[in-house]
Amino acid sequence: MHSLISSAFIIGLICLVSAPGRAADDILGPDTKACAHTSSGPSVLVRVHGFKDRAGNVRVELYPATPEDFLASRRKLEEEGKVFKRIDVPTPTDGDAHICVELPDFGSYALSVLHDRNASGKLDPFSDGFGFPNNPKLGMSKPDVEEATFIVFGKMNLDIVLNYWSGFSAKPLNNP
Repeated sequence: MHSLISSAFIIGLICLVSAPGRAADDILGPDTKACAHTSSGPSVLVRVHGFKDRAGNVRVELYPATPEDFLASRRKLEEEGKVFKRIDVPTPTDGDAHICVELPDFGSYALSVLHDRNASGKLDPFSDGFGFPNNPKLGMSKPDVEEATFIVFGKMNLDIVLNYWSGFSAKPLNNP
């Protein structure tokens, strides 16, 4: 766990220091002001790339960074008073999707991204794309929460590459 925290801290610092600014009109979602340099609270700007096509929606979901809560149902997390946030935006017509997520506080979180190609609001694993922070290699099951955890000390950017099913694993389209 110590090495996870150290790695996440270093990744967070690199993202915070090296991340280019985005114009406000390039950022999607209801929390765009939270990613402005003038905002004082914690936020993450999620940059999603590797789209298979421009159909449907992009969904970002924020979870507590614990094994029992990662990818748990919205209802369960809300009933237990735990962190959960869902942002749905139309898939951009070109380029990457930049989605701002305002965070309730500084600390550790897990996150998932879904390219919901048919806009059903549900994962179709053999059609939809999906990704996580740290871009873990995916197999036949979800990643461990440690692989999808990031630590926020202020404002940061996360680059997430979408994965689509191919054969017996999910992988980015440009990675044979």
